[in-house]
Amino acid sequence: MRILYHHRTLGDGAEGIHIQSIVNNLKELGHAVKVVSLVGEQTQFRSAQEAKESRWDKIKNWIPKPVYELAEVAYNLKGLRMLEKAIDEFKPEIIYDRYAHFSFSALWAAKRNKLPLILEVNSPYSIQKRQWEKLYFPWLSEMGERKIFNAAPHIIVVSTPLKKIVMNYGVPAERITVLPNGTDPERFNPNIDDAPLREKLGLQGRVVMGFVGILRRWHNIDKLINILEEIDLPKRNATMLFLGDGPSYHELVAYNKEKGSEEWIRFLGRIPHNEIQNYIAMMDIAISPHATPYSSPMKILEYMAMEKAILAPDMENIRDLLKDGETALLFKPDDAESLKEKLLQLIKDAKLRETLGKNARRKVIENFTWKGNALKTIKIAQRLKEQFGT
Repeated sequence: MRILYHHRTLGDGAEGIHIQSIVNNLKELGHAVKVVSLVGEQTQFRSAQEAKESRWDKIKNWIPKPVYELAEVAYNLKGLRMLEKAIDEFKPEIIYDRYAHFSFSALWAAKRNKLPLILEVNSPYSIQKRQWEKLYFPWLSEMGERKIFNAAPHIIVVSTPLKKIVMNYGVPAERITVLPNGTDPERFNPNIDDAPLREKLGLQGRVVMGFVGILRRWHNIDKLINILEEIDLPKRNATMLFLGDGPSYHELVAYNKEKGSEEWIRFLGRIPHNEIQNYIAMMDIAISPHATPYSSPMKILEYMAMEKAILAPDMENIRDLLKDGETALLFKPDDAESLKEKLLQLIKDAKLRETLGKNARRKVIENFTWKGNALKTIKIAQRLKEQFGT
């Protein structure tokens, strides 16, 4: 099948990994894929710094915020031109579009060229931006999202809560498929030798807990630090590692230093994604203190693939991936005592950690690989092709 893949992202971080992993696996399955985007074909290996230094990001930072929102609408003219050119040259059988705020150029191009289209939705931006950013035209954002979702022939969402949000816009359930993120179980595998890195960091013999991700205020990292102090890590011979940077990085490092916990609670900063598996390998317990309600956390899937005992909030989107007591321990969201109780249980019980980890890897291999996601995507594409008669 010939697939035209469109996205309007900087192609860094988790979104870049998602895009490149799906594209690579579609190609490995024998399909021809052409990527249309502002940043070009390659995304997975773009660092955050490279993304920030890109021409598009510099333009984004220069434009006043209200004007930038309107520029997102104006992008569709450029997007349509790029897509029309690609359609003429590549002759795709279907268009695959990663939804972005106000982005309808792929829908436009598909309709003009009578092509089927799959819309991948990772976030309801009209909701997300109202919660965490300043949205200058909320009515336009919501109206645009509603029209885009209802116009799409089929929508892939990454979680059950996100499916419900899309249905609330009036989209029938049969036009929506829940397809959580995936991972690569060959790269993220439990046989990586963690001894050299443990020795380098002085962690031999300790129970190592870890968090990987962007450090934002809604991740509740400050609350987790308080809980870690309460359980007395030196007494448990345990260490907590935070891997990642982000808006709250310096604030959290200062907060931890002020509490005098630097020996047992360490912030290692951003680790390149192609090295992150070596750090996860050290972890006995992988913690996700908070999750966006409609997300599909990629790091949880990487923890699962590496047979780690996972502690995560008991939320509907997390239950898409994990089952309490079988593949992880789930705590009551925003409940410090519940998190503390489950964490102590994992620190004390090595056998439980081993059982949860093995079950988690088995579930990833069966349900949550990028190759599996690519296969499921092709099945959807084939059904759409039949419906369109193409």
